[in-house]
Amino acid sequence: MPADSSVARRAPGLEPLFIAAYALFGFRLGARSIGDNSMFVHLRTGMDMVRNGAIPRRDPYSFTAHGHPWVVQSWLPEWTYGLAHDLGGYRLVVVEQAVVMAFLALMLGLLARAGTPLRTALAAGIAVGAGAAYWVPRPLMFGLVCLALTVLVVEKRWSRWWLVPIMWVWVCSHGSFVLGAAWIGFRGVGETIDTKAWPQESFRYAIAMAVGLVVSAINPLGPKLLTFALTVQKKQSVFKTIVEWHSPNFQTAAGEFTLVFVVVALLVLLRRGVGWFDSIPVLAFIAMGLVAQRNLPLAAVVMAPALGRAMSPAQDRPASAGRDPSIVNSAMVLLLVLAFAIFTIGIYREAPLDLKSYPIAAIDFLEQSGLRGPTHRVVQQDVVGCFFDLRFGTKARVFVDDRYDMFPLSVANDYASLLKGQPDSLQILDRRHVDVVLWDKSLPLVTTLQATGKWRQAYKKGDWVVLSRS
Repeated sequence: MPADSSVARRAPGLEPLFIAAYALFGFRLGARSIGDNSMFVHLRTGMDMVRNGAIPRRDPYSFTAHGHPWVVQSWLPEWTYGLAHDLGGYRLVVVEQAVVMAFLALMLGLLARAGTPLRTALAAGIAVGAGAAYWVPRPLMFGLVCLALTVLVVEKRWSRWWLVPIMWVWVCSHGSFVLGAAWIGFRGVGETIDTKAWPQESFRYAIAMAVGLVVSAINPLGPKLLTFALTVQKKQSVFKTIVEWHSPNFQTAAGEFTLVFVVVALLVLLRRGVGWFDSIPVLAFIAMGLVAQRNLPLAAVVMAPALGRAMSPAQDRPASAGRDPSIVNSAMVLLLVLAFAIFTIGIYREAPLDLKSYPIAAIDFLEQSGLRGPTHRVVQQDVVGCFFDLRFGTKARVFVDDRYDMFPLSVANDYASLLKGQPDSLQILDRRHVDVVLWDKSLPLVTTLQATGKWRQAYKKGDWVVLSRS
């Protein structure tokens, strides 16, 4: 065999290289400073888990619900955050997030394979673009990876029993595991319409998924993780105040970016045509994404294989003859490796935490003036409360953070009244024995307190003000 033919055979194909390029994009997306307030709580919880060798069972961070039962739904990702922090500080946590997002992008590329490099690149690009704006460093990323693995197992017709460990990890990571069961159900309905018979394939995998859910009850927190969806249902009025549970705002940059790719995906699927077992899950998940924006990245995972099938050529085309791709492909490999090295170095050049939107100076003032001591009760907005958790741990003594599944409804309702500056705000502060307020100066609560003459302004800088009882 000629030497040049051997080299060409060893050279990586363009299709895998395009998929690797999307994985690199995912890595770059995750290799950013962490500024997400929810991630701060997950980080602190993981750090405490590794330090204490146990999962918290009761709230250690607030004074409004201290000791209240707390089911740590995402204990497995949080444990990995804590372990990464213990081994390499916040920067290693950033590396972990980069790897998770790279793996998710890789999965989407594999799901969207269309048979030719260009078609695969387009299908994967649409799927990644439809969800990437909502990829944030949270346990949700573990849920997205588990959904992608679930779809991959079914698409490739691998052993259905792979779904058992996948479901266990999913249940221990994020409450979106319920939507995995929904996906196989939607697929089964579509399969029934397409074949006009019992959906044998979907049913086989659904049985394995059900076994996985049963096995998932064997975890450090027990069956409580499986009933997390009921907690959300009971506190539906509270969750409606959280942005990620709102319908997406397509007037924001993230919303506009996502909308473009979702519309393109629908146009491709309509024009090229796909079966009902593709159409029904895609339409159902897009509908759920329009109800709550947190479901949009899940919809992007579901549409990846549908896009790959829709964009695949009608028949195989013969490969080009007399063309040695080794030089071009090898150059692409070198570029990918170089970009990966640059992105990795960038992680260690930037600050691992992005704190620009947090009142660091005001919090430092509270510390230096003694207004955050054990004899004081500070009320702050939930976003700031998350940073308190990360910085002070069990000494945070927050009024509220974003763990609305844990806080009693009375606390969530009191916080909603304070946030809106309602007439009962003063009574709430009295009843909760609050004597210090760290608040956004543009919100009505600040004006209300200043008008009483019973609160003095102790600090004001930028957007933030500290008020204490006279």
